[in-house]
Amino acid sequence: MKKIQLIAALVLVVMALCSCTNTDYQKVIPANATVVVKADMKSISEKADFKDSKYKQMLDESLGAVVKGKDMDAVKAYIDDPMKMGIDLSVPLYFFLAGEETVGLTMKVGDEDDVKEFLQLLNKQGMASKPQEKDGQMCGTLLDDIYYSYDKNTFLLLASLKSSGTSATSRMARELMTLKEDDSFISTDAFDRMNDEEQDMVCYTNLNVLPKDMMDGWKVLLPENISANDIDFISSLDFEDGAASLKLRVCGKTDEAKKAIEEEGKNFGNIKGKFVERASDDMILWLGVNMKGEWLMKQMKKSRNFKEVLFMMERVVDIEQMINAVDGDVAVEYPMSGLGFVGKPAYKMYAEVKNTDFLADVDDWMTTSKEYGMTYREVGKNKYVAEMDGETFTWGVEDNVLYSFRGQMASPSKGTNPLDAYKNDIQNSRFFIFVNLEKLPLEQLGRSADMPIGDALNSLKAIMLKSADVDELTLTVALKDKNENFLKQLLK
Repeated sequence: MKKIQLIAALVLVVMALCSCTNTDYQKVIPANATVVVKADMKSISEKADFKDSKYKQMLDESLGAVVKGKDMDAVKAYIDDPMKMGIDLSVPLYFFLAGEETVGLTMKVGDEDDVKEFLQLLNKQGMASKPQEKDGQMCGTLLDDIYYSYDKNTFLLLASLKSSGTSATSRMARELMTLKEDDSFISTDAFDRMNDEEQDMVCYTNLNVLPKDMMDGWKVLLPENISANDIDFISSLDFEDGAASLKLRVCGKTDEAKKAIEEEGKNFGNIKGKFVERASDDMILWLGVNMKGEWLMKQMKKSRNFKEVLFMMERVVDIEQMINAVDGDVAVEYPMSGLGFVGKPAYKMYAEVKNTDFLADVDDWMTTSKEYGMTYREVGKNKYVAEMDGETFTWGVEDNVLYSFRGQMASPSKGTNPLDAYKNDIQNSRFFIFVNLEKLPLEQLGRSADMPIGDALNSLKAIMLKSADVDELTLTVALKDKNENFLKQLLK
């Protein structure tokens, strides 16, 4: 808990204010780091306008319970002008994860004397030990089990996520301070790719950071003959006027991996938007993709869990033949009226199919399904109703479009279609998810959770997740007010 409180306090202080091109402070990041985050605190602080936010006021009010003696004015001075700490916040900070349990933060030293003076204040407050010289560095601890080490150029914080107060972490901090460039992250292609991005935050990671059980799930999506070590991910977060955008890029580390990613892209095309006009006024979530069903079936068969689901479904429907027939636009919609926190929500689904061969077996399904408690009824030409355990599903085929829905089949929008404003984005994407936040009682949810975020939540309009190409993905959270900076809106 102390670690979390300290990191939160440091982030808040850094955001209060955030000029040096020396990159030695980046050299302490080991080459085998599984996560590296670059944060442009100068840009973030300017956009957040933290000094005038309610969170700055909350921080000032809470100092009385933390600061002892007559140091209140000194502490507030550091909060109002973090550069007085001796850290150069005009250049990015770097968070990193080394191995499975060590997290680090490296910052550029602007004035070594100011750093020493700041640590003396923390020591007086019982938050830090006095710096001691070891191996030509000044070392000590924050809150007992966070280790710091600094010189005239670099200030490094290091902590273990699984243990506290270990000498190994202290030794590792000193070793990283003397790391050779060839053993550092700055010598990698990933570091160069990170520096190509100029957003507020940029993150490098790879699949090795995931626990084994999660890794097994993600492996299903990897192309054949490609391992987790062959692919890196570069993501960037930017706080813009009217929205926040998180972009993820998949980077092949070998020629084979790059070719495999390119080949995977051939299974997807740009969404034609055939089913956009069918979206209903009551829509809360919409998913669109243009794909080949044969590819989807191939991926599903890689997963043991999916194979078990397919096996169960094959008892009452030839789901494999049905999915393999899909070729083109697919859209799934969840209406607000059918969205509940209990039970199974209503939905409707459309998919273009290249053939309807699976319809030839419907009579057999209607017979065999009775053995498993399901009843089939034909209610029109190539239109069927299936009932099982109190659930009713309707499905059929019309004009080479496979459709299915549960609950009431909502009519297409008669007023303003929620997707109209995003039609161009949809048609320029291979994959698109839209969440209509204006349909959700976000302000009430924020207030009912006893959190001061009701107004901020109420300012949100929509969430979009889209992929313009197979190697990239963009998550955008849009505000109702297009002229307000996203971060400032959330913090004011």
